[in-house]
Amino acid sequence: MNDICISCGMPIDDQSRSKKDPQYCIYCQNQETGELATKEQVREGSINAAMKFMGKPEKKLNRCAMS
Repeated sequence: MNDICISCGMPIDDQSRSKKDPQYCIYCQNQETGELATKEQVREGSINAAMKFMGKPEKKLNRCAMS
């Protein structure tokens, strides 16, 4: 199994690994339907997580986020 989500690149472990497909994290794949998040949803989630954990402003993170 991969140790990173193939959608967002987040490190995954047993708690954050999707039950539907172990290649994805629980944030990128809906655990009830198996539907994957859109590219824009993944990008927005990555920016929000970085703002929370890195303490950087959204404007600067927008330039760094995947396009």
